[in-house]
Amino acid sequence: MTKTISYGEKRKSRSVDSVLVARPLWPVLRRIVPFLSAEGYRVEEAASWSRLLDPGFPCASLAGVFLGEHGDANEETTVLRRFRERDGTSGVPVILVGGMNALLRASKFRAAGADLLVSADISPERLMEKAAPLLYYGSLYQGLLGRNQALLEQAMLDELTGLPDRRRFSLDAARHIEMARRIGHPLSCIITDIDDFRKINETHGQQAGDSVIRQFGTVLSGAKRTYDTVARLGGDEFAWLLVDANGPQALRAAGRAHGIVKDRVFELNGSPLRLTATFGVSSVSPGVDLSVEYLVGNADRALYWGKESGKDVVRFYPAKKANNDAAADSHIS
Repeated sequence: MTKTISYGEKRKSRSVDSVLVARPLWPVLRRIVPFLSAEGYRVEEAASWSRLLDPGFPCASLAGVFLGEHGDANEETTVLRRFRERDGTSGVPVILVGGMNALLRASKFRAAGADLLVSADISPERLMEKAAPLLYYGSLYQGLLGRNQALLEQAMLDELTGLPDRRRFSLDAARHIEMARRIGHPLSCIITDIDDFRKINETHGQQAGDSVIRQFGTVLSGAKRTYDTVARLGGDEFAWLLVDANGPQALRAAGRAHGIVKDRVFELNGSPLRLTATFGVSSVSPGVDLSVEYLVGNADRALYWGKESGKDVVRFYPAKKANNDAAADSHIS
C-alpha cells in the first residue's frame, strides 16, 4: 500500500476548509471521502457538476474540487469555465477523475480549468497522494483571500471614529440598492452633520473638534439598528443607510437621533457642551429610480434644505413624497 502524504499539520487545518466531490460515479471518488475527512476537510458530495454554479455554494471556504467525468465534454467544460469565472475560484484546485476518453481530452479539460486529470482506476491512497499538495495550496489560497479581505475591510474604516469610511459606504449603498431591486424592498438614507461645527474648530482647535466628531459618531452608531450602516463621509458629515425602511420609517429614525443629539451632553476639553445637528432624509422604493446617486443625492439635498431653513431640523427630499408617505403605518426600532 502506498503511504499517503499528510499535509494536515502543514496547513494547520481550519474548520472552514471544505472539499466538494461532485458526480462520484467512479468508486475511487466514494472511497476517498474518509481520507479527506481524516485530513480535517469538510466533505460535500453532489450528484452533478451543477453544484459548482449554485449561487449558494460557499466558494470562499473551498480548498478543492473532485469531479467524476462521464458525459458530454462540451457541457462539462462549459460548467468548468463558468466556475472559474466566479470570484474566489481561480486558486481552487480542480481534480478530474475519469476514464480513457477523459484522459484523451485532457488538454480540453485543462483549458477549461482542470488542474489534475487522473484515471478512474487509481487507488484512493494514490489519488490522495496526488491531490494532497493541491488541496494544501488551495487552503493557503483561501486563507490568503480571507486575510486580504480583512485588510481591505480595515482599510475602509475611518481612522478617527472607527466607522466605515466614504468608500465603504458607497460599496454598501450599491450592494443594498441591488438587493432592493431584486427583492422589492425600500431603502433609505440619512445625511447629517453638526450645526456650526466650524466654530468649535476655530475656537478650541482641531483636536477638540476631533473629539466632538468621535462622540457624535458614537451617538449615531447607538441610534442605528444592527444591520444598518453609519459611516463618516468626511469632516463632521455622516451617512446612515437604513435597510428595508421606507420614508416615514427613516424620518422617525432621523427624528429620534435628532432628539438624542439635542439631549446629549458632549464633552469639550473637560467641559459640557450642547450640540444640535441637521438631518437630511431620502428613500427609494421598487419601481422608482433605484440608484445610489438618487438616494444619497436626495438626502444631501434635504440636508442642504435643512441648513438653509434654520438648521437643527429634520428634512425629507423630495418633500411631496414625504407628505404622500406620511400615512403609512410602519415603525422602525
